[in-house]
Amino acid sequence: MVLPPARPDGTGRPEGPRSILGGAWDNTAPIIHPDTRAVLRPVHLDSALIGQPLPWDVYSESGVLIAGAGLVLADEAQFNRLATRALFREGEGGEAADAPLGRLVDLAKQAETCLKHPEAGAIQVVARDLLALRRADVDACLGYSCLAPLARPSVSHALRVLFVAGLLAEHLDFSDAEQESLAAAALTMNAASLDLHDRLHAYAGVVPEADRTTLRGHPQASVAWLERAGVSDLFWLDAVRQHHENMDASGYPGGLPGSAISLAARVLRVADFYCAKISGRHYRPPKSASFAFQELFGRERAHLDSQIAAQLLRRMGIYPPGTLVRLANRETACIARRAPNGAARWAVSVLDARERMLEPPQTRDITSRNHAIIGTADRQPGWPTINWMAVWGY
Repeated sequence: MVLPPARPDGTGRPEGPRSILGGAWDNTAPIIHPDTRAVLRPVHLDSALIGQPLPWDVYSESGVLIAGAGLVLADEAQFNRLATRALFREGEGGEAADAPLGRLVDLAKQAETCLKHPEAGAIQVVARDLLALRRADVDACLGYSCLAPLARPSVSHALRVLFVAGLLAEHLDFSDAEQESLAAAALTMNAASLDLHDRLHAYAGVVPEADRTTLRGHPQASVAWLERAGVSDLFWLDAVRQHHENMDASGYPGGLPGSAISLAARVLRVADFYCAKISGRHYRPPKSASFAFQELFGRERAHLDSQIAAQLLRRMGIYPPGTLVRLANRETACIARRAPNGAARWAVSVLDARERMLEPPQTRDITSRNHAIIGTADRQPGWPTINWMAVWGY
């Protein structure tokens, strides 16, 4: 498997105008409803719609109307022309129980349970379901998992790593089976030391020597834990065993050079490091993605696979989903969705200039002077309770 080359326009689409239902579309438009300014969310068409009217307007991933509500999909060929594209529709809200983010809350609880009572098949089912959820709405999974406490800190971190590693694997030609094994590895990489990782989340000072020793042994201990649970998948086990090995052979537990580290482990290493940097701790707020990438390409450059780190930057951008920002009009907003090239153009304001909740959240064009980003924001104890699901149209 090799890193795929970046496309010249960064969009992943052929250059020039395209037509799906007979009309051309402009690939510079945002993922936003042109009239209501509401956030659009992914929709997946069912073949039962053939011969039936569409129940809602559907948009391209660049926010351009492709087909209006009421259009009858006359035959399978017309359905396929739509269904093979990334499609979006306006979210009405109030659908959390059935939507991806409601499902994510349930799966986080299942993940915590199966990590307490390990069994290979159960872990695989949860990992597979989380991977399918990521595919259904990757931006919502990436962003919401950074803002909402889904589970204990160690498990929440594993979920974030799973989503980031899955994003990378999708663009690195991993097969479906390899993506599932990587997801399982992300979920279980720290399985033998969850209590320790929870304590590390709260540490503000020097880590005690005993904990440091346990930390260095946790990859191998997690492999033994998985083997006792019935895991025999070497792709999965090697990714867990090697996820703290460094390209310059300075890592642990084996001190392996980059050439001996599996691609899955290198992906996991980058995703793990990135998620650790952007995650908050008991004693400090989360760091920005920009800070994480400065570390990836700075002090950690010799340790991590720089090609994979570059791929992550290309896919996430410096304002990935879930980033809180302050706008020129003093509103506090959240980046909800990436453009196809990883860049951010739109933010969803959740608090006004006096930090009062905006209900519903309002979408802002951050390329405009009034809504330009002037800095990142940290959550404050005095903020009202924010419905983060609504940021993604749920």
